[in-house]
Amino acid sequence: MTTNSKGSQSPTHLVTALRACSGAFCLVFLYSCGYNLFLLAPSIYLLQIYDRVLSSRSADTLIMLTLIIAAAVVVGSILDIVRRAALTRIGSWLDHRLRPVVLTACFECGARADAGLANECYKDLSNLRQFLDAPASALLFDIPWAPVFLLLLFLVHPVLGAIGLMTAVALLLMAVLTELATRQPLAQASAALARSQLRFANALRYIQVIRAMNMLNGATQLVYRDAETARHAQDGAMQRAEIILGLSKSVRMLAQILMMGAATWLVLEENGNPGIIFVSSLLLGRGLAPIEGAIGAWRAVAFAYAAFNRVNRMLVAVVAENRVRTVPMPEGSGLVLDRVGYVLAPANRQILNGVSMRLVPGDCLALIGPSGSGKSTLGRIIAGVQPATFGCALLGGVDISALPLYGGMRLVGYLPQDIELFGGAVKDVIGRLDGTDAGKVVEAAKLVGLHDTIMRLPQGYDTDIGEGGSSLLRAQRQQLGLARAVYGNPALVVLDDPNSSLDYEGERRLFAAISRMRAMRMMVVVITHRMGILPVTNKIAIMRDGAMEAFGDSDWIFDTYLQSPARSGT
Repeated sequence: MTTNSKGSQSPTHLVTALRACSGAFCLVFLYSCGYNLFLLAPSIYLLQIYDRVLSSRSADTLIMLTLIIAAAVVVGSILDIVRRAALTRIGSWLDHRLRPVVLTACFECGARADAGLANECYKDLSNLRQFLDAPASALLFDIPWAPVFLLLLFLVHPVLGAIGLMTAVALLLMAVLTELATRQPLAQASAALARSQLRFANALRYIQVIRAMNMLNGATQLVYRDAETARHAQDGAMQRAEIILGLSKSVRMLAQILMMGAATWLVLEENGNPGIIFVSSLLLGRGLAPIEGAIGAWRAVAFAYAAFNRVNRMLVAVVAENRVRTVPMPEGSGLVLDRVGYVLAPANRQILNGVSMRLVPGDCLALIGPSGSGKSTLGRIIAGVQPATFGCALLGGVDISALPLYGGMRLVGYLPQDIELFGGAVKDVIGRLDGTDAGKVVEAAKLVGLHDTIMRLPQGYDTDIGEGGSSLLRAQRQQLGLARAVYGNPALVVLDDPNSSLDYEGERRLFAAISRMRAMRMMVVVITHRMGILPVTNKIAIMRDGAMEAFGDSDWIFDTYLQSPARSGT
């Protein structure tokens, strides 16, 4: 549940989707009612044989009774098939409706908090669908019928009902014991397995460096250690569950023997119908089957419930944070930083402290300073990649980190140091995975001087660059990243070390591109260690120890602060 500005509660997309399925779940329940009613057919069959067939010795009665019961069994089987198919269709519909919403929320969660948690929540959606496809979900609709079968045992005889009730209570206690005994080791196994998978993914990402530096054995041991921790914890949980499951089977078998013995005793003492021996055994089996099945399926049900809670909490957190950031602050059309600070949470280390400045359209700012001075962190805040811990960064009067809520992230272009290219074809990479306007894609490529190079590729803008641009050189990836940053003529472009991999010709094209951006009234922030880019800027900011040491026009900053290399630190 989420809370709006008026304090009322509104359901998440997950809860809303489940409520939309309430009619379908009711239909599944009706199918389950019919299925469980037809399960009484064998018991009725036995009673009728003892009451009618054996007493009348009529073959015709036996044949007709057999045909009727056989038809009932077939109909019950069909109802079981239909309800399982319905649950599968419900799972498919939920997956189709929720996956775009959950995927977007996972991206938001990964950007703001924990990428590992976001990955786990995305898997949880598939786990919920798999649960609806599994037999455990149908079992939930059978459990309400367990008391009905036990009540029928009481109607046959109170002693038989008492035996059934005590057995059911014992099995329920074992189900609870299973949960208590396996909860902690399964949680440990899940956490260790998630760490192992994350480390394995990171190792694959940097596999070339790992292999070149002879770190394969160390990486293998690191991943294997967490996998072994997960295996040991999971094995321990499974051993406990198997012991309790074995005990539950023994309890049920003993109860079955006791039930048949008690029914036989009642026949002998009260001269009852011998059919109650078999009927009571069948009713006990049907009454205990859902409970015993719950012990085996407890883990699946608990896992699905935990998955539901994780996804729902993530949706609540993302929506709640979005609503906090939806108050626009009119401040003009430029970029404004007001006492921006950033604290690295785990170490509580202050990276930025009280950075303030203002840019207007057409400005180009060079952000310089020694390594560790906070330049890249400030660049990410300006680009909206991460929010400031305190203070605010505004673009057009709106918090930059809140621009996605207005569909306004196309107002910002960003070229990070570590260039990540998503999309297969060149046009998709430049067009930010939405390059439906081919004219804008070509315009962006021309703006950064890349159009002619692209046209020399085998398929031009349709050329596949490989996963993450693996088929390109770093300089080519940097140029493609620059074209992506300027796609759609954003109001603000942040370039983090854009000339680090460029040769003389590449730098010349970069300087020309920046000049064209300024002529188009874009604001450009360049984070750099190379002083050659300063002539294309009109403002310079010097960072030192997380604070802004100086900010002003390029000529004045250069003459005042950059004449002495010792002072500039660049």
